[in-house]
Amino acid sequence: MGNVLIIDDDLDIRDALTRVVTRLGHQARTAATLDEGRRLAGAGDVDVVFLDVRMPDGNGLDAIADLRKSASAPEVIVITGWGEADGAERAMRQGAWDYIEKPPSVRTMTGPLLRAMEYRQGGGTPPADTFRFDGITGKSIRRAACLELAAKAAVGEVNVLLTGQTGTGKELFARAIHANSPRADQPFVVVDCAALPPTIVESVLFGNEKGAYTGADARRDGLILQAHGGTLFLDEIGELPLSAQKAFLRVLQERRFRPVGGREEKNCDFRLVAATNQDLEAMSRQGLFRQDLLFRLQGISIDLPPLCENLDDVQLFARHFLDQARLRRGLPDKILSEEFLAALSAYPWPGNIREVCNTMEGVLALARDDQVLHPVHLPLHIRVHAVRSKVAGSEAARQLGNGVPSAGAFAVSGDAPGGAQAGAASAPEQSQAGTAPEPLPLLKDFRDQRESEYLRLLVNRHAGNMRALLSVSGLSRSRLYALLKKHGLSPERL
Repeated sequence: MGNVLIIDDDLDIRDALTRVVTRLGHQARTAATLDEGRRLAGAGDVDVVFLDVRMPDGNGLDAIADLRKSASAPEVIVITGWGEADGAERAMRQGAWDYIEKPPSVRTMTGPLLRAMEYRQGGGTPPADTFRFDGITGKSIRRAACLELAAKAAVGEVNVLLTGQTGTGKELFARAIHANSPRADQPFVVVDCAALPPTIVESVLFGNEKGAYTGADARRDGLILQAHGGTLFLDEIGELPLSAQKAFLRVLQERRFRPVGGREEKNCDFRLVAATNQDLEAMSRQGLFRQDLLFRLQGISIDLPPLCENLDDVQLFARHFLDQARLRRGLPDKILSEEFLAALSAYPWPGNIREVCNTMEGVLALARDDQVLHPVHLPLHIRVHAVRSKVAGSEAARQLGNGVPSAGAFAVSGDAPGGAQAGAASAPEQSQAGTAPEPLPLLKDFRDQRESEYLRLLVNRHAGNMRALLSVSGLSRSRLYALLKKHGLSPERL
C-alpha cells in the first residue's frame, strides 16, 4: 500500500482521484493549494503526487522541484486542463513522472499511478547518494536528475550520450559512470574525436597492420581494442568524420572490426559513453551526422545543465575544487570570506564547472599562506563583474526608490543636486511639463520585450552557428530553443 497526495483546486477532481486511489488499495490525502500540498509532502511519507497546473496560488509546474526535493522524493504526475507541448517538456525536465490532460478518466489515471507505484515498491534504481561522484553533485533539481540518470546508466550496458555546454562536466560524468559500473576495474579509454587526424582516423580507432599505409612501420592496436572489457569514451563525437561514423556504426552493431590492412576481424567488448556540446539532431537533419548512429548513441541521454542556471551550486563546487587543490599541495584549510563568496555568486561562469576548477587553482596560487580568501585573490575579470553588478543594483535601487532622485532627474532640470529646481524635478511622479509621466509597463512585458530584442540581435549575428548561439548567450540548448519558439524566431535565420 502506498501514499498518494492529490493537489488540485477542483473539489470534484480531488474526490474522483481519491476514489481511484483508494480502490487500488492506497491511501489518499488532498490539498486545494500549492502551499498546502508542499506542507503535506514535507510532513509525511508520499509516494506519488497528482499535481494540477493552474492553481490559485501559482503554477503547479513551479512546485515540481520542491515536491521532488521533499524527504520521500515522490513521483509527480501532472494533470492539467490546459495541456501544451512546452508545458509537457518543462514538466519532464523538472522530473515529472507523466503529464496528463484533463478531464481525467479511470483509465488515464490508473495506468501512470500503477507504474509509478511499481517503480517505487520495486526499489527503482540505486539511490544517487550511493553513486560515487567525487563529491561533485550539486543541489539543483536538474543536476540531481542527471545524477539519478547516471546512477541508472552505470549498472547497465546501454550506450550513454552526454550533452551540454563546454565545461559542464561531461567527462567527469563519463568517468563516474565507468567507476560505478561492473567494468570499473577495466580500462577507461578516452578518444578526443576533435583531435583525430582525418587521414588516419580509422587507423587510430581500429589499429593497423604493418605496411597498411605509408608510414605504418609497425603493427598497432587501435583505441577500440585498448578499451576491450572496459569503457570507451568518445568525447566531442560530433567531430567524428562521416566516413568513420559509418565504420564505427558497424562496430556498435556487430562488436567486431577489422584493423586497417588486416585480413581477419577481431572481437571487441566495450561499454560506449559519448559526449558532445553540439546539437546532433540538427547536424543529422543537415546531413553532417548519421541518423542511424545517433539512434545507437541515445540509449540513455543525459543533458548537463549550465552552471548559470543554478548559481547556488557555485560555492559548493568552489569549495570542493579548492579543497582538492590544497590537499594535493599539503596546504591548511582556507576560510572563504562573505565578500569572496558573494563575488563567486555574482559571476555567470560561462566556462561552467571547468572554469570554477581552474579559478580555484589560481586562487590557491595567489593566496599562498593567507588563511582567509578575499575577492583580491580572484581573477580581475571576476572581481570587475562583481563590482559592476553591485553598482548596477545600487543605481537601479536609487532610480526606483521612493522620492530618491536619479542622475537623469538632475540632468532634466539642468541644476546641481540640492538646488530648488533639482528638488522639484526629482519627484518621480512629475515630468518636465508637470504632467503625469508615461505609465510603466508590467515588468513581465518589459522583460519579454528586452528578451525578444536580445534574441533577435543574437540570431542576426550568429544565425546557423549553434555553437556560437549557445556560447554567447550562455543558455542550454533546450532553453534557447524554448525562448526562440516563444518569440517566433529560428536559430537559422530571422
